[in-house]
Amino acid sequence: MTRWTGLVLAAVAFSSVPASGLAGQAKSADAKARVPANTAPDVEWDRLAAAAAKRDRTNIPYDGKKPDSMVCDTMVRELPDGSWALFLLAGDTFEPSPRNYIGIVRSRDQGKTWSAIERVDTGLPREGKTSGQGATELIVTGKRCTLFFSTHSQTWGRDWKSWMMHSDDCCRTWSKPEPLPGRLADFTFIRNHVVARDGRILLPFQHYLGPGPDVPPPVPEERPWHKALGHYVSNPRNGVLISSDGGKTWSEHGDIRITDNDRYHGWAENNIVELAGGRIAMIIRADRLGGVLYYAESADGGRTWPAFAHKSDVPNPGSKATLYGLGGNAVAILHNPNPSHRSPMALWVSFDGMKTWPYRRVLVKESCDGPKGRLNYPDGFVSKDRRWLHFAFDDNRHRAVFYSARLPELPLHNDPSERK
Repeated sequence: MTRWTGLVLAAVAFSSVPASGLAGQAKSADAKARVPANTAPDVEWDRLAAAAAKRDRTNIPYDGKKPDSMVCDTMVRELPDGSWALFLLAGDTFEPSPRNYIGIVRSRDQGKTWSAIERVDTGLPREGKTSGQGATELIVTGKRCTLFFSTHSQTWGRDWKSWMMHSDDCCRTWSKPEPLPGRLADFTFIRNHVVARDGRILLPFQHYLGPGPDVPPPVPEERPWHKALGHYVSNPRNGVLISSDGGKTWSEHGDIRITDNDRYHGWAENNIVELAGGRIAMIIRADRLGGVLYYAESADGGRTWPAFAHKSDVPNPGSKATLYGLGGNAVAILHNPNPSHRSPMALWVSFDGMKTWPYRRVLVKESCDGPKGRLNYPDGFVSKDRRWLHFAFDDNRHRAVFYSARLPELPLHNDPSERK
């Protein structure tokens, strides 16, 4: 067991639990969402969506300019003092690049206006093996913010390391970064956490085992180093870290695959949500595997997972999608519902644990650069009253777009754990 010090809330320890067999599609008859009678007619949902669209608001917190126009991996979080922060990967005109850095833009008026971009000082050298830097998740617990980020020397195929550090002053200063434990210190992205109804923190990870020792490495190449990327960033595995003590100790669960091809290269970018009855659902990006998201489910709160995820019926072009629990079996998803292109940007809502998605609306039809441009990587949070989904995405890798989407009225549900 590897022990961390001075990080999430207190000392943090880590243990590994092997993946188990198929968790199955568990169903709980006493925890199903109770959908209103008007669910069936599409015209009714269309009317509600049109009314909600009139209340949406959006703006541009940051528009990159060459030679540092890059915008990627945007995420919006509410900080302990009530202000909002938009994190992004910035620097250079593409990613991964050794010139990439972690940027932060701030708002003190709930996203109406934004500050100029600032660089997040991780304390790691901006040269050599940690020159390229990018953040993937921020957890806010009480007055502490914990940032998960990764570094590389040239590309994600070279010297990819993953770290965490914390801030007790709303992301102005940071602790010394510490590597993630065990195998997750290398070739790993941490994704959006959830806090389960029983108080546990679940933190999804995507990890790459890479090629075996018998597979020869690619020859040296000039940027953008795609051969090294495809060679080393291969054989992805997905799972979750779980903490039952507020982040003091963590255990690793799951080793989920989406294909039995050990040489498969793809960006998993998994996301999780808690459903009624304590089930945990996971979606996984699956590049070149049918134009849909893949799905896995844990029936025991994230402790055990199937060995393989399976295809869902949610279209996806090979792009990050994010899930948001709305209580009981109600779930929102931000994504590109298109099997071949990253547009439009859409909001769907399910009331039955992701079996059906009756509420669907397009938030942004196409990029500011036209139909060939891409709308990428939405990430944000649901307001405390569950009326708004505040998030950011990047428009064609050069513009950070903030968006507040009005959510539909949610049906009553009968999940006992939600009755407070």
